[in-house]
Amino acid sequence: MADRSRSLTFDPFEPGYVESPYEQYARLRAADPVHWSDLLEGWVLTRYDDVTHILREPTISVELDNAKPTAFVEAERTRMAANNRKIDTLVLRDDPDHARLRKLMQQPFGIRAIDALREMVCLRIDAALDALAGRGEMDVISDFAYPLPVAVFCEMLGIPDEDSRQFRDWTAAVARNLDPVLAEDERVENLRLLGEMEDYLADLADEKRRRPADDIMTQLVQAEEEGERLTRDELVAQLVTLYVAGHEPTTSLIGTGMRALIEHPDQLAMLEADQSLFPNAVNEFLRWDGPNQFVRRVATEPIVLAGGTIEPGQVIYCGVGAANRDPERWGDDVDEVHIDRPDAAHHLQFGMGVHSCLGAHLARLQAELALRALTTRLCDIELAGAPVWSERMVLRGLQNLPVSFSVR
Repeated sequence: MADRSRSLTFDPFEPGYVESPYEQYARLRAADPVHWSDLLEGWVLTRYDDVTHILREPTISVELDNAKPTAFVEAERTRMAANNRKIDTLVLRDDPDHARLRKLMQQPFGIRAIDALREMVCLRIDAALDALAGRGEMDVISDFAYPLPVAVFCEMLGIPDEDSRQFRDWTAAVARNLDPVLAEDERVENLRLLGEMEDYLADLADEKRRRPADDIMTQLVQAEEEGERLTRDELVAQLVTLYVAGHEPTTSLIGTGMRALIEHPDQLAMLEADQSLFPNAVNEFLRWDGPNQFVRRVATEPIVLAGGTIEPGQVIYCGVGAANRDPERWGDDVDEVHIDRPDAAHHLQFGMGVHSCLGAHLARLQAELALRALTTRLCDIELAGAPVWSERMVLRGLQNLPVSFSVR
């Protein structure tokens, strides 16, 4: 491997990174797009073509067992062993296990099944805005975007509304635990909260087995494909994954979309004039500042990229957020928001190939309906304070977005 300049490194602790990592991504992409990170003990990729190549490459693994020992790898293995956990979630399993799990999970999350939820999601959104409208101000995240996807998912799974606040805390902890760089005491607490969530879901799944209901959890408990069924541990692992994947990114997308429209009033005016642009606008928000910033993969064979060779067993951090801002793919206006961008749907936020996101349709539906309601029911929307970002490397999102508004 060619020597690398040590003056340029991936650094999620750099001042300003939390607010906007894209300037650092741009420097890496220009000078060292196939970048070895001593901090992560792995490769950081920032070009669109490189990231798509890795996501499509059939020899790439998602299983950490295929990684060479590093401090990060060994620490994660030790934590899993100490907590008696198996990696049963489909996002961390290769085929054929991944294919089996996905077949058992996919029916409730297909386009038709998700579109059938439209009325329920609209009712949830309208009820939330009815409660907020008279205030004239709100925090878009904590008052609206954060509780919405948890409430929707709880209703889908047949979980009582009164438990949704606990799920908000659990999913936040699990999402934070995805970051490879985290203080050990915070890691331990997040794993404790994960254990609570797993225990709750396991008990609920047992109840659905005893008393089936008309909900998705019952469908998953009863799901069968070619004689195969989900084990109890597998079901709980998939449910945890679905909660986190369906909650944190959706919250982030609604917040980012609202921020984008406030900061780009010309784009808001365009949406108001032509509401058929909403689906494409959601894709543009995902491209411009999407929640999923990195996807981890493990090489099982040598991979030659322009700029370096990745050896078997080495960990790769595919910079999805960086790839979505690559001017070689998107043009010189890559840092601008254009809700009518013709190729916005080619963003990489939901991955591609066999590991494309199972909950993509649900996230898009909720974000589109939420942003449509916010911009049609409210007007004169302005920032009422500085946006505050969550300090996460992998799942980016706003922690607070205070706004003032009038009601139409």
